Amino acid sequence: MFVCGLFLLSFSLTNAQDLPKEIRGYKVHRAKISVDNKTAKAATDDQSEVSVKIGDPELTDVSLSGITFEVSAEINSLTQSGTVDFLTFHDFRINNLKVDVQEYRESIEFKKNQTTALPKPIEISLGAGQALRGALKEMKESKNEWTVTGRIFVFGRFKKSFLKFKRVVPIEINLKIKNPLIKQQAISNEQF
Repeated sequence: MFVCGLFLLSFSLTNAQDLPKEIRGYKVHRAKISVDNKTAKAATDDQSEVSVKIGDPELTDVSLSGITFEVSAEINSLTQSGTVDFLTFHDFRINNLKVDVQEYRESIEFKKNQTTALPKPIEISLGAGQALRGALKEMKESKNEWTVTGRIFVFGRFKKSFLKFKRVVPIEINLKIKNPLIKQQAISNEQF
């Protein structure tokens, strides 16, 4: 089943025990989905139905209320076509700091064996308290890569042969991404 997931990150199958049979009127369906960053090499023995490539996060806003990043993604469904209606994000963390990810309400049409880019990036926010904790961690030990974890629910209508199915696909995320603050620090240092 297609279902993207994004971004952001290496996916595994979701456990059936902790999910209902239906969410928001969509029947829960499990699919083998691989998620990685755009620079990672594809696994040669991967038998995923869908592959998702996550772009590097970009810092878009720093304010008293917190920090905002945007992440792009590309999806390639190997087994079917369809439409993603929307994405929801649950319990997302970056380096174990809780972040808020906006529900993604853009519709995404995809076709079998074709790469499809998200129409707009996914927005990730780190509140002021968490941003301060993160800044202190960065000052003590800055890392080139951040660990991102969470769960994405992909709600959509998927085609197989002549049939259409209304499904939600849960995707567990555990991924390494480039630290966007290192790039931002380099730019700031060049300006001075």
